Amino acid sequence: MKPIIISYDSTDHDPIDKWVPDDVFDVDFWMNFTIGPDSEAGDNFQVRIVTPNNLHGKDSAKHAIILNEYSWPKVIAEVESILEQCQGINWAGVSGQLSQFMHWEYENYQPYKGA
Repeated sequence: MKPIIISYDSTDHDPIDKWVPDDVFDVDFWMNFTIGPDSEAGDNFQVRIVTPNNLHGKDSAKHAIILNEYSWPKVIAEVESILEQCQGINWAGVSGQLSQFMHWEYENYQPYKGA
């Protein structure tokens, strides 16, 4: 099973696929990708899009796509590369792999066990 991008958005830049920054070497924002096993349903994954000069601290690259120079086609290419690496026989396995690269909406989820 290979995951696919169902949709994407950014609260910082809308529409994200048309946005052009003032400086392509100075970018730092979060965006959301809905990714799933098919076009019917998916889970939300947040990822930071950042250029190297905005990385500060030991955890600043966690869940980040680091681009030397920003462009929307480069973002999509990087996400597609991640999706190629994250394949499996079921969605639970694939989504767990994706959570190594992006923040998964169900990361650390624990089912309710009752009162």
